Amino acid sequence: MSSAETKSPFRGAGAAPGQYLGYGLQPVRMCVRLLQAHGSENVSIEHLDDIAVRRANGRFILEQSKSALTQNPVADWSPDLWKTFANWLDTTTRLGIDPELTDYVLYVSPAKSGSRVAALHGARTDEHVLAILSSIRETLSSRKQPACHDDLIQVLDANPATVCAMFRNFSLIGCPGDPVDTMRQHLAPTVPAAVMNVICDAAIGWVKLTSDELIRAKAVPEIAASTFHAKLLGLIRRHDRDEVLHSFAPRPDHAALQKEMQSRYIRQLDAIEIDSDEKLRAATDYLCASADRTKWADLGLVHEVSLDEFDDGLTRKWSHRQRTVAITAHTASDVERGKLLYSESMLESERLQGKEVPPHFTPGSYHSLADRQIVCWHLHFKDHSATPATEDGDA
Repeated sequence: MSSAETKSPFRGAGAAPGQYLGYGLQPVRMCVRLLQAHGSENVSIEHLDDIAVRRANGRFILEQSKSALTQNPVADWSPDLWKTFANWLDTTTRLGIDPELTDYVLYVSPAKSGSRVAALHGARTDEHVLAILSSIRETLSSRKQPACHDDLIQVLDANPATVCAMFRNFSLIGCPGDPVDTMRQHLAPTVPAAVMNVICDAAIGWVKLTSDELIRAKAVPEIAASTFHAKLLGLIRRHDRDEVLHSFAPRPDHAALQKEMQSRYIRQLDAIEIDSDEKLRAATDYLCASADRTKWADLGLVHEVSLDEFDDGLTRKWSHRQRTVAITAHTASDVERGKLLYSESMLESERLQGKEVPPHFTPGSYHSLADRQIVCWHLHFKDHSATPATEDGDA
């Protein structure tokens, strides 16, 4: 097993939905092919082709993926189109691949087409293929030499048996919208809609990370379908809506954290002399918990009544713990007792609607309660915070 396969699965699973857009088209297509593959099959990236599937029965899929955001890569005289065909012929001949046992796929996103590629896509007999190529050769002789000339000639002059087999097994796939939609369709029966983008993002990220590490190690960037399916199943279970509430909160930036330094819950921490690192962690937990509360409610994952019950449970535990600290640490100063109360509360692990919550959620909820002064860490914080302002505006 490669070092890449021993790493923790789906690193970065908490990233914001939509991050996969930055990964490029190939990792997305690799995930799609892995989802479609059986356990004994293997999928590679940038090895035999952009994406290649090696099946147990000896068949191959060679797939080229093309972005069509700024041009049509499958237009009749497109250099990209004929370079793809020429490369397939070269790969097939050089590696001794049987074209009769190979599917040649050209994937284009967004969907584009052309008369030549559409004709070849529909050709299923040698006679049909040869007729199309003959027509292209005739048209070529009566027009100015196109940019694709050299690759086109390589295809037209190729061994007829090989080129006919290739085009009989050729298909054009045009993506009508988001390339990740194909993944979503495959996962829809087993993945809740609320976490679909999280699962897709994590899967694509893991595939890219794993294949990149294999490439750096000069190993074949190939992933077994069985390995991928096992990792994916673990991720789905981890984010099952019946067991875990997954965080949708992005990590707050520096400006947002600094703005929080003036909040009442931070002043509560000042009152018990908590250090700056812990205050930044508190601000992070507060903002992430707040974002998750809103998102979970919007998605219908959590009812507002449940959130109120969650807060009420934290308040009851805080009240009980406050009395316990007052008895067990009666000789300590108010600051020290406040630190003890705060530290023990931050270790709290509460469930929401019977489900596990992210590590930041319970501390962040305590900070929300502290901001509203429903809980206080320093015994006399309410007294201090209620001190009237002086004429100069100082408390």
